[in-house]
Amino acid sequence: MIKNKDALLSHGDREIRKVLLEIAERTLERIRADRIIKENVRIEGDELIVKNHSIPLNFEKIIVIGFGKAAVPMAREIENILGDKLTKGMINSPYNAKLDKIEVNLSSHPYPDLRTLEASQKIIKLLEEADKNTLVIVLISGGASSLFEIPCCISIEEERELIRKVMLSGANIIELNKLRIALSKVKGGKLLNYIAPAKCLSLMISDVIGPPEFVGSGPTYPQKYDIEKILKKYGIDIKINGAKQDNFSQYKCENVVLADNTYALRIAKSIAEEMGIKAKISKEKLEGEPKYAAKRILKDMEKGIVIWGGETSVKVEGNGIGGRNQELALYLAKEMKGHMGFICLGTDGIDGPTDAAGGIVDYTSRERIEKKGIDLDKELLAHNSYKVLRKIGDAVFTGYTGTNLADICIGYYP
Repeated sequence: MIKNKDALLSHGDREIRKVLLEIAERTLERIRADRIIKENVRIEGDELIVKNHSIPLNFEKIIVIGFGKAAVPMAREIENILGDKLTKGMINSPYNAKLDKIEVNLSSHPYPDLRTLEASQKIIKLLEEADKNTLVIVLISGGASSLFEIPCCISIEEERELIRKVMLSGANIIELNKLRIALSKVKGGKLLNYIAPAKCLSLMISDVIGPPEFVGSGPTYPQKYDIEKILKKYGIDIKINGAKQDNFSQYKCENVVLADNTYALRIAKSIAEEMGIKAKISKEKLEGEPKYAAKRILKDMEKGIVIWGGETSVKVEGNGIGGRNQELALYLAKEMKGHMGFICLGTDGIDGPTDAAGGIVDYTSRERIEKKGIDLDKELLAHNSYKVLRKIGDAVFTGYTGTNLADICIGYYP
């Protein structure tokens, strides 16, 4: 799963790194979306069992739709479970794949574009086949906000630019998704207008630290927000005509969260304990700017393994290349005292606009940065964490992990 593990073990404190990499790698394997589906969804007799929910399979048709970074492995496993009971399906994904009965549309991330619009319109077209004798299963995972969208009041290009501005202003995922809901014909439960009168079951793998209605901007959770109020908070003063959200849905969907960030943290803790290491999950969340999150982490650190989860947010200024996990790792390298190490990762394998999942640092990282002649303060101010971590060999590469449960930071203090 971690592609450059040997290189990461070729320098620094090898024993600390070996422990961190093993916990991280085993965690990523255990939280794969297909495994989560397999462990939580099954057919018993004539019923579909999802965790503690039971749905009679007395429908003439079962249609599966989905969107998110984990859409492909989720859909593949649902195909295996439903078998001949599945009629057809369609998903939007940033990764291409070939499935048996479910069509895969390539869509855009982290910002929507014309591919997103066209793929989303195809899903809505498919839903015209759903009637009262149909079960529609909706698979939602992180990234769905960008991968599934039909704007209500501006063009997809205008929405892309607006979302980009607010994201780069340091907005957290909740604020971003409130804006996305306000701009959309299909978010905030409005997808249900196209599913009705069919029965709706939504299965979610959550990357959101907060209420599940914000996962993928809540296409199956009816809600609405004020566009202008959100934009004003970020200093964007524009009028958007027609954003009345008059298609607010009165329909309901049975929503089931199969796994979230807390699930990933529990898995990491159990793996550390299996390795014979004392471990705890911190009550301190990963949030806010990385430089402040790093200070809280180091204050919270104690002997053994400590695990944090959530998502920090970076207010981007300049043209630096990096990601929130890489930036957090560098601030930890800068500030840490004592023989310890940290690995900070996006569980989806993507950190910012880079091909790295995050970074691993230990008490030797800062010295190696200085020996390379790198001005760490300057590079952090420019949000250039990718460049620094690549130069010292501390960037972590996983590729597509097949899941998305937000971010995880693991600290080890032997």
